[in-house]
Amino acid sequence: MFILTALPIQTVMMLLCLSVSSWTTDHQWGLVYSLPNAEHPLIKYGLMFIFLDFLDYVYHVTMHNVKAFWRFHLVHHSDQAVDVSTTVREHPGESFIRNCFLILWVFLTGASLEILLLRQLAQTTANLSSHSSIRLPPLAARVVGWLFITPNLHHVHHHFQLPATNRNYGDVFSLWDRLFGTFANLTLADTQFGLQTHMDGSIDARLLALMGHGRKLLAK
Repeated sequence: MFILTALPIQTVMMLLCLSVSSWTTDHQWGLVYSLPNAEHPLIKYGLMFIFLDFLDYVYHVTMHNVKAFWRFHLVHHSDQAVDVSTTVREHPGESFIRNCFLILWVFLTGASLEILLLRQLAQTTANLSSHSSIRLPPLAARVVGWLFITPNLHHVHHHFQLPATNRNYGDVFSLWDRLFGTFANLTLADTQFGLQTHMDGSIDARLLALMGHGRKLLAK
């Protein structure tokens, strides 16, 4: 149901995003073109990938800290059984907001179609992995987690209680959380999924009730 409600918005806005990307490339508009050797692969792909990941971190922090945006994002966090399906558990309002941010990032940075495709592939893989119910062994989680967001780290973000809910915002890389003081770690035993304000399982099972619950929380 979440896929069906978000798909029309996602399709239309991605076409718009690709049009903006094509325009910035044709006109060499955006921050990337202010750099020397903007067409060098290390800049066009490497640096832009890292910068877009940072902007996704900014977007995610914004969704948690702007009350009107959190109204939509909490639908994703209210899942009490985090697994791969949680990846697509997104309010259509958030789909719209997220794509508005992406279009803005593309316009400001001058991201090309190629880097958007590369980014989408990596982002989808990372999101499916980080929401997986499979956790890495402690040593592997610690080593991989120095650079990348692992399921172990993202599970912290889905802990039902603050401040953990406002930690580990990273999308692909974990370095932004380490740099800006939003990094945290929890054991599986100390992690409980859901939201402290939204632990009613009967609402969680009904799409319309779940979407309406965000409006009620916003009104409080």
